[in-house]
Amino acid sequence: MKIMSGVSRKYLPEKSTVFLMVGAFLCYTGMYAVRKSFLAGQYEGLDFHGMDFKTVLVISQVLGYMLSKFVGIKLVSEMTSTKRATSLVALVGFSLLMLLAFALLPVSFKPYALFLNGMPLGMVFGLVFSYLEGRKNTELLAAALSATFIFSTGFVKTVGVWLMQGFGVGEFIMPFLTGLVFFPLFLISVKMLSSSQQRSAEDLSLRSERLPMNAAQRMDFLRKHGLVFGGLVIVYILLTVVRDFRDNFMVEFWAELGMQGQPELITLTEIPVAVLVLLIAAFGVLIRDNRKAFAYGMYLSIGCCMGIVVLTWLFEKGAVSPIWWMIINGVGLYLPYILFHCLIFERFVALLRFSGNVGFLFYVADALGYTGSVGVMLFKEFSNTQVTWVNFLGDLNQLAGVIMTVVCVITLFLLEAKSKKQPELAVNV
Repeated sequence: MKIMSGVSRKYLPEKSTVFLMVGAFLCYTGMYAVRKSFLAGQYEGLDFHGMDFKTVLVISQVLGYMLSKFVGIKLVSEMTSTKRATSLVALVGFSLLMLLAFALLPVSFKPYALFLNGMPLGMVFGLVFSYLEGRKNTELLAAALSATFIFSTGFVKTVGVWLMQGFGVGEFIMPFLTGLVFFPLFLISVKMLSSSQQRSAEDLSLRSERLPMNAAQRMDFLRKHGLVFGGLVIVYILLTVVRDFRDNFMVEFWAELGMQGQPELITLTEIPVAVLVLLIAAFGVLIRDNRKAFAYGMYLSIGCCMGIVVLTWLFEKGAVSPIWWMIINGVGLYLPYILFHCLIFERFVALLRFSGNVGFLFYVADALGYTGSVGVMLFKEFSNTQVTWVNFLGDLNQLAGVIMTVVCVITLFLLEAKSKKQPELAVNV
């Protein structure tokens, strides 16, 4: 496959591009400070009706986040540009107040506070991405947004641990204080995004027009393209399940590996992951041809899925150290996950020349992905399995990696079969 034959010569970012990249990065980092900071605590010695307290907290928040994704299928896909900024501030502001409630309420009510904390946050990604999609350099913009998935999630937890260890802050007030530290930057970032330039005529010609989608338009998309989209969703669900489990229990993984006294590892091991993944993902901006860009993303995903299976097997055999396993495993999981955010869904819509928005695709996939994430955590909690955190992650890697590889290949062949009726969709399988 000649990926580079569609490469653009004009790839240097303009000032407006940098402005959007910084705004997107800061905005989602501010959201992560409100969503992920509570994970810096371990909440040992507590339980909730016999269940591990931290697991209950994670499940409670993810349930709220998952519900938000289902609501977002309608609200985000129908959101007009004039309401985005106000909605972003309202959603994150409410969730920050729920972290204050988490600190003040009795232990038995804290999971409910985190459920309410998670409910609004699931719609933030779609609103931020709506500023970025459908542009000639969307991959570059989305790479900056996606950097928060890797770097910021570790960074806000490091800040949380730092507040507890350096200033004696309690585990329950720590999430609110961490969110409060980042909130001014979040407000600045919303202003930056809302003042960004509109899509140019060149953007519209290279991609497709991005418009709100009502229920009839959403159903029309599923009728025409649901089979191929379904394959992409299955892969995305499995990536979400494994990535979310790895992210939610990162502190426990390091503690189990004997490195609980080194909170900086949470951030330091994610930096090389972020740099490598984002460079590869952002490279897609150089590929002007939507068919070749889509194929680029899918073939990289297949390679990563196969890679995490082999790497985990080597780790279990003692051939790879824990630190290198966490770093390389992070690349293998995050690269396809971010390719979906930066490139695969974006180029799929552009390839179809469908005048809708990527938000609809994301929120269908995300809603089902976080449903799967909750299911895995409930299984881990109630199955009475004696498998350790690290071994459970390893098992997830291997099972999901095999399934994702098979589904990616099938999806490419389905799209190739579809292209026989629509030759412009061919992806050179």
